[in-house]
Amino acid sequence: MARPPSLASALTLSTIALTFRTIAKLTSKEFRVDGLPILLDALRIGHDEKGKGRMVEGGESDESVKPRRGIVTVCNHNSVVDDPMMWSLMPLTTYFPFATPSHTCRNTRWTLGASDIMFTNRFNNKFFDLGQVIETHRGGGIFQPAVDRAVKLLQDGEWIHIFPEGKVNQQGTNADGGLLRFKWGVGRIIMDSKVMPEIIPMWISGFDQVMPEPRNRPRFIPRPGAKLSITVGQPLTSAIEPLVSSWREMAEKESGTLGVGGDWEQGSQGTGLVGDAQREVRGKGELIDGREQQVRMKIVDVLQQGVAKLGEEVERREGRYEKGLWTQSKKFT
Repeated sequence: MARPPSLASALTLSTIALTFRTIAKLTSKEFRVDGLPILLDALRIGHDEKGKGRMVEGGESDESVKPRRGIVTVCNHNSVVDDPMMWSLMPLTTYFPFATPSHTCRNTRWTLGASDIMFTNRFNNKFFDLGQVIETHRGGGIFQPAVDRAVKLLQDGEWIHIFPEGKVNQQGTNADGGLLRFKWGVGRIIMDSKVMPEIIPMWISGFDQVMPEPRNRPRFIPRPGAKLSITVGQPLTSAIEPLVSSWREMAEKESGTLGVGGDWEQGSQGTGLVGDAQREVRGKGELIDGREQQVRMKIVDVLQQGVAKLGEEVERREGRYEKGLWTQSKKFT
């Protein structure tokens, strides 16, 4: 479940976001944001409402205390500064002291971060935890506790942001271009949510100019002169919801606990596999004769196609195809 908002978390989130917003605005040649109202509308969709842009009623009261539908945003991974620099698109009123700590925490993404990279000592553990990063263990699979926590956060109406490629994708490491295969974890986060989240694709461009791979020293200093763009696309929720519904129909016929809602426990009257035993079955793709795995793959495929389509629109607008430049949205030819 989501922890109560705190001043410490709001200060951490705001300091980092405002610092990188300043860097992006002052050092880039161009900073373009498109489609932001789509994301802002999603941050106000009621817990049991459906469809893009339906607003929670209630006038001018604090949106952060209202029940809200969970949100999943998925995006290409362009550089090591994608998060937090991409959140420069959010209004200044998102961050403290322009907003209350509850509003700041509620309207800032949660994301998953690798244990061996981010959570390496006591200071980093505290810093990234306050920054709403969930410690994830490489090789732990998609049924590890970190993914359970992401599922539970969605039930509380939180916002989960995922880079499904799993690593930075630049010309220096992927000369042929095109998105890397999306990881299955994002499919599990969506399909195991009891309340269907709003699912929104995003595309960022130019961040590889800020932190290219490879780069010379000083390695941790952002490079100036980039042309940056952040684009929020139309939700993919309606395309994915039927797949999730088919999974739920299958799950209702299974005994034991399946981790839906991020919960692997069961009451005294429960039967069938529970906890780690069921995790192992699902991890092997053996549940429901493998049909669960098929649904998860279809969900991830829809996500990848949606992000790629948005990326093609952005890169065509930038003239990348016309100029024969490297493209991340599809294979370079």
